[in-house]
Amino acid sequence: MIILIVLVLLVVCVLAWFISTSNNINRVKLKIEEALSGVEIQLKQRYDVLMQGKTIAEQYAKHEQKVFEELRHLTQVPNNATIDQLNEASKTQETAVRGFFALGEAYPELKSAEIFNNLIKTLSEQSQQYSASRRAVNGNITKLNNYIVSFPSSIVCGMKGLSKMDYIHEENIDQIKDIDMSMNL
Repeated sequence: MIILIVLVLLVVCVLAWFISTSNNINRVKLKIEEALSGVEIQLKQRYDVLMQGKTIAEQYAKHEQKVFEELRHLTQVPNNATIDQLNEASKTQETAVRGFFALGEAYPELKSAEIFNNLIKTLSEQSQQYSASRRAVNGNITKLNNYIVSFPSSIVCGMKGLSKMDYIHEENIDQIKDIDMSMNL
């Protein structure tokens, strides 16, 4: 009789652990989805700012085709984008942002224009918000990946068909840090 009670308690404990671990994993997955939507929003907003900047820059620098060519390669971020799609959008946007800063350096009259300075300020703020959103996603991905690689939670993850997730990358961080973000505002 005691053996049966111990077995029942053991089964109940294992079942309780399994349910608890499964719920924790589900919560982390929801946090990742929520944080990914924040990254998606930031990239869409930065896309809109870059398109506004294109109009401004075209007015001042009709001969600067390189920046405009980079902007032609920007694509709108799709709804419910994958991490690969977000990484690709981020990469092309970072190239365009660097192009705008270089354009301001090449054309002093553009750099001194209030509308261009407002664009640069908005892009700088947008980049900070994007970085914060990206950190939130990557932090939650780390939590999920820890569940996936840690025993015994890896058993639950295996049963749910989960595998390690990729992170959202920060493109060309060394080059971005070298940019004068103030533009002498």
